[in-house]
Amino acid sequence: MAVKGISLKLSKAAGVDQALKAPIGTAEDIINFRKHPTDGWLCDRGIEPWWDQSPSFTVSGEIITNVQQALLGEKFDSLFVWTKQSANQVYILAEQGGYLYYIWGNKGSGISTDWRRNVVLLDSNRHIPRANEVGTQYVPFGNRLLIINGVDKPIWFYGDNIVRDYSFLLPTPPMEVLPIQPDYLLLPTSTDLTTGTAFPNFQTVPAGLGDRAQGDTSVYSYRMSFIMDSGSESPLSSPAFVTWTVPADVNAERRFGIFVNDIPIGPKGCVARRIYRTKNQRLGNQADAQEGVYYFVKQINDNSSEEFIDIVSDNALVNQAQLSESTTIDSSYHFGATWNNRIWLGGGISHPVKIIYSEAGLAEQFPVFNTFELGNGTGGAITKLYSYYNNLLVFRESAIEVIRVNGGSFSVSSVSQNIGTRASNSIQLVPEIGVVFLTDDGFYAISGGLDGGSIVNITKISSPISKEVSRISTAAISRATSVYSTKEKEYWCHYPEKGSKIPTRGAVIHTLDGSWSLRHADIKERAARFAFTAMAADPDGNILLGTRPRWRTVAGAAANPLTNGARGILVGLHVWSGANYWGNTLVATFADQIWTYTATKIALQQNIWESGWIDFGNNSIKHRVFNVDVEILSFGDNAIDLDWGQDYDSAWNAAPSQKPAKSETLFTTSEDPVFGPATPSVTKVPFTVGKSALKDYRIIRIRWDVNTGLVDNFRFRLKSTLPAHFLSFNVNYESNDQLPLNQKARGSSGQPY
Repeated sequence: MAVKGISLKLSKAAGVDQALKAPIGTAEDIINFRKHPTDGWLCDRGIEPWWDQSPSFTVSGEIITNVQQALLGEKFDSLFVWTKQSANQVYILAEQGGYLYYIWGNKGSGISTDWRRNVVLLDSNRHIPRANEVGTQYVPFGNRLLIINGVDKPIWFYGDNIVRDYSFLLPTPPMEVLPIQPDYLLLPTSTDLTTGTAFPNFQTVPAGLGDRAQGDTSVYSYRMSFIMDSGSESPLSSPAFVTWTVPADVNAERRFGIFVNDIPIGPKGCVARRIYRTKNQRLGNQADAQEGVYYFVKQINDNSSEEFIDIVSDNALVNQAQLSESTTIDSSYHFGATWNNRIWLGGGISHPVKIIYSEAGLAEQFPVFNTFELGNGTGGAITKLYSYYNNLLVFRESAIEVIRVNGGSFSVSSVSQNIGTRASNSIQLVPEIGVVFLTDDGFYAISGGLDGGSIVNITKISSPISKEVSRISTAAISRATSVYSTKEKEYWCHYPEKGSKIPTRGAVIHTLDGSWSLRHADIKERAARFAFTAMAADPDGNILLGTRPRWRTVAGAAANPLTNGARGILVGLHVWSGANYWGNTLVATFADQIWTYTATKIALQQNIWESGWIDFGNNSIKHRVFNVDVEILSFGDNAIDLDWGQDYDSAWNAAPSQKPAKSETLFTTSEDPVFGPATPSVTKVPFTVGKSALKDYRIIRIRWDVNTGLVDNFRFRLKSTLPAHFLSFNVNYESNDQLPLNQKARGSSGQPY
């Protein structure tokens, strides 16, 4: 059959471009496709549970815990994959229902005794973020992980179920120093040892403390600190004083050892205590008075001893304590980053524009003067600290600053005074693009160097998806989540739609060519299947999806995991994968004090590549479209549907389904062998192992006839629930020289204008 009319030049299937006059070949919408590394768009992704739920698992109704209920029914509030430095350990950390836990791994077993066996609880009763809050932040530092949310106590995670409080939230408690009672040494003794101690004492050797002359008064002050396993030192405690006066008796002319009693035990993670004291603070006006200066005396290398006798003379004290080298912090810092071998903390309800930073190499020690105040100008509150090569980016609600280091000192300068973000979890470093983040008006990227006079570029990159951006809920934009996958070569940001607080739609940048696609339900009624509230990627680049489970009764009413007969979807952690299904539906049944959850796979929805409106280069005349032929890679018997529309009508017209196989040999014995039974309605050449030749994929052309009337504009969409690989398309049409009607002509014929 000869080609009728005119053919558009073969158009390579491009990414989404929602401009009014988008180039031919671009798409209005691409739903759940990925960019193939060589060419074209491939739909071959589903989601599968992290933990194998098939065919069923059980939980005892008598002992089902709040944790188990949370794992079955609560949304994920955070998700993070941490690879512990210098260890072959990968931890998947998550929060659900106020519980913080990590998962060791997936055994691939669905038996009841393995149900959530590898879930290790780290904390409970944690703050659950509201719609305008970004939730928990995770800050790796060497082989430790800082976990903060601006409300609960910061957590310092070691791995292997070892956690403790981070840094110093409370003042260091003081020691008790026993009084010196020199009159006990008078002979013949008539004084009881009632107020303290007179031992040890020294008459001729230089050891011991204090002045020996009769009538001299000695005064000492002691402070202490904790040394943590991170090497950090706590702020010094409040002082503990001891003073005594030598009586007018030769027997009391001694130096004394000072008995330090009840040395406080440090918090978890404390490996040593340090004792500091002043030199003799004589009450007289002696020139060698050392009032207020503390010196290092002793480090006790344990966290259990409670007593120490100080006989170190003043002359032996050399190293002064630096009182400003450590201070307490509070738990309201919400954002953190590791940069310049330090922990940086900032933002939070108590200090929205303040930043503090630790001593170099000492992740928990924050000197008094290690701080920046950004000011309460138009930039708003801090929303993220992000390490970017040799600089630290400070994101605020409507501004971006950068902290640089020069000669050992830090400085803050502005990057933008009118662009910022509230979507803290949308920020990712994307290769070939830069630091990508979501704002109220779209996606931006920071690129270029920040040192040596190089130029910093902030570029809006979401113009091709302007219609999609307009759907984002700015009220709940803080709940947006994102991930970059080295495996998929894509940045995926998932966000709430207007009117919703739960992220159900996503935009994807494919770094192979910088094109955009979208991820969402094919119809509104299935939006709950895309309720992904947290995202992360494992070291292999697999995308992990924290979900919002939905439980319903058979009648469709809201339910929970402990509703007999209820059905739940998106229960537990999921993985974006090559699964040929969309997770499971769990059916809850209760009998004999046992809850049984039976899993059934959910069928995939339609994956769609939808063209933009095609005006054939001139919509001032009419056109008649005959057919659309598409270049597709052969994929066996997976049916592909094509719908078409005309002249901005919302209605779609269906063309018959076809499969990606060579048309000339379809349903003949010369067709390529495919896996499956010998069903004549499907194929006459089923693949036989050991007999049939295994053939590589091939590029084929499939034609759908549409035969429109005279139209100004035309569009089409390809749909498939099974794998399909779309390369390019061609539209065959003819043009008619009929011009648009003159509206005045209609008015002159009596028509109202």
